[in-house]
Parts: sequence; C-alpha cells; structure tokens
Amino acid sequence: MKETNQNDAVAAANRPALDLALIRPELEALAKMTVDKTLQQARDTSTDPVLGASSALATYYMMMPRNDGRAKEQILDIVARRVDILTVIRTGLKFAIDPSQLGLVHSNSAAVLAQLQSDHDPEPRGPTYRADGLVINHGTGKACLLEFKRQASTIETTRLNQIADNLTIARAQVSDLLYRKHRRMKIEPEAISWAIIDCSDQELPARFRDAGVFGLDCLDAICGVDNVAQAYRLARESMAEEFRRGEAELMRESGNLIPLQTAEAMVEAAVARERLMSTERVAQDPIPVTRVPDLALNRVAVSNLREVPDDPEPMRDQLGINPPYADHSGAMAVPFRADRRTVRRRYGLFGS
Repeated sequence: MKETNQNDAVAAANRPALDLALIRPELEALAKMTVDKTLQQARDTSTDPVLGASSALATYYMMMPRNDGRAKEQILDIVARRVDILTVIRTGLKFAIDPSQLGLVHSNSAAVLAQLQSDHDPEPRGPTYRADGLVINHGTGKACLLEFKRQASTIETTRLNQIADNLTIARAQVSDLLYRKHRRMKIEPEAISWAIIDCSDQELPARFRDAGVFGLDCLDAICGVDNVAQAYRLARESMAEEFRRGEAELMRESGNLIPLQTAEAMVEAAVARERLMSTERVAQDPIPVTRVPDLALNRVAVSNLREVPDDPEPMRDQLGINPPYADHSGAMAVPFRADRRTVRRRYGLFGS
C-alpha cells in the first residue's frame, strides 16, 4: 500500500497541466451556445392555458438542466484539444447489457467479474447502455469510461447502482471496441476503469462512493492532467452567468415577471424605507411612559395571590408546569440494529 501511494504521488507530480486561459473563451462560447439553444426552445413553446405568459419561462427552467448536462460531456472535448496525450471518445459508446453478465455482476465475486471481457457488438439487440465519454491517456496507457451527473445527491441510490452495473459490463467491452473501431488502438483490459462524476462539488455520503461516484477533483487523476476539474468549475460559472442572462431576457419579454435579484433588491429597499419612517415617527411623537405606583402593584399582586397547598404537585399539574409526560430526568436510549450492510465489490472501479 505504501508503494502504491508513493507511485500515485510521483504520477501526480509528473502530470502535465492544462492552461485554463487558453480554454476559457471556448468554455464561455459553449455556455452561450447552450443558453441560446434553450432560449430558442423556450420561445418556440406554445402558450400553456394555465401558465399563460410564464409558459416560455417554465420551458426554459425545464430544458436548461438537460442541455447543461449535455454540455458537461463536451467539456472533455475542449480539454483534449489542448492536451496532446489525451483522446476523448463520445460517439459509438453504445454497449449491450447481457442479462447473464448482469447476474455475474450481482454475484459480487472478484474472480467471476475478472472474466467479464467480451466482444463489442456495434448493433446490439436487447437492453443497451450509452456512456457519456471515454477518456484515454496515451502517456499512461490508461482509459476510463465516464458517466457525468450534474448533481448525484438527487439520484436514488438504486439508480446509481444500476448505472454502476451497466458501467461494469460496458467496461468489459471497451478493449475490443478500441481495437475494432479506432485504428486498432490497444489498451490492456486491466488498464480500463470506470467512474461516475458528480459535477456539483458537494460532499457526498459514503454510500455514493460505494456506488462509484467521484467528485470533480478526481478528474485530474482520471485524465492524468492537472486543472481538468478547474476547467469544469469555470464552465459552471460561465453557464450560471449565461443562465441569468437568458432568464432576464424571457422575463422582459413576458412583461409580467422580474428577476429574483431585482425582487430581492426591491424588498430590501421597501424594508429600509419602512424602518426609516418608523424611526422618524418615533422621533416626532414619542410614546408617553406612565409609571404605576408601587402601592398599586402590590394591591394587584395580593388580590391575585392563591393559597399554596402543602403538596405543590397538584398545583403544578393544574398550571401545566412539569407534567408527568414531560419528565426528562432520565435519558431513554433507543436501540438500533447493527448495520449489516455489505458493500458490493465494484470491479474495474477507478482507483480500486
């Protein structure tokens, strides 16, 4: 293990670095093109009888996540054009999912999973799976099959496990695919891995890692190039800026809506005006303070005084003070069953 960590450290030190300044214009152009496409889809939408003037905006919100997800796949193409040792394949990544192989995956046996190598069928029949991308580093001789998710925390664990099973089966066909369809490119089966990339930069529970979900920072190690993860973050910032531009355009066209930032500014301004007016009213017409004599207060207290019984408990029950069901004197421990969850072995998972 110590030797493996040292090798990883040496590999990280020798990784080439991506020049972010060179790809920034391309990332910004990709974001603008994605938002313009979404705007066109929104404007082409017929008016909904219920949503009315908000129909275009509703379509914009619905289509933007889908188009943004497709743009995530294209970022690797931009990166590969600037790094000579990288090759990114995004077409023809359709793999057959054999039910018999799916049963082998569920067997959770490393010896069985190692024998999953199979030929690639370009025109499969039956269940299929399409990966988002295949990145190949010719310097290290490694390849990784990728699935991008905008926000993995919103996906059910069952669905993530299904994607992981499909990637495990698809990985077994990658070596044959590269040799047949890409100029007899040869990558050893043991040098091919797979990973699900979460593009949200959120901290994920351990169960997501068990399903093969990795954060953006792992992209540098997967691609063997530094600053790939930072390129995705720059693309996300550009996409967010372009999204706000498109949102503002649709709101201006509708005539009945205003952007959220404008609404928040209007609310803050109204609150500030109300506070200022309240301060001025208090300064102009101060509220008179009338002091009640101590003797009058004593009379009121004596008139409301009740006789305290010898046993104060009935009085506490009457007043609702410390009722029996609210007794917190003793701590109650709730026993939980031991966690007997077994982590499925993910053969071919990146880093395993």
